[in-house]
Amino acid sequence: MLNKNISFTAMDVITSVYNYFRPRILGMVVALLFLSVMVVAIAFTGWPSLDQIPQNLEDQSNIEGIGMLIFTDFVVPFEILSIVLLSALMGAIYMAKGDDNQ
Repeated sequence: MLNKNISFTAMDVITSVYNYFRPRILGMVVALLFLSVMVVAIAFTGWPSLDQIPQNLEDQSNIEGIGMLIFTDFVVPFEILSIVLLSALMGAIYMAKGDDNQ
């Protein structure tokens, strides 16, 4: 029994790999697209240094300077981040809701 000959053909291996990845293809494509967008955004963004942020001596937290940067130079990344956070919140609510059958 321990020396039972097991043989696989190439078609069996390809079929089993295909059956494993078939329901996961859409998720992998979405994950790869998200990863590529994040890599491109990180690689080609000009990150401002502390010297470029407008300084306000009265307010040391510099909220006004950060707000000016967000709504002038970084409007598109701010909107993309808001959509990502909204979708994460909706997903968390959906997962926490559970089944109604119980």
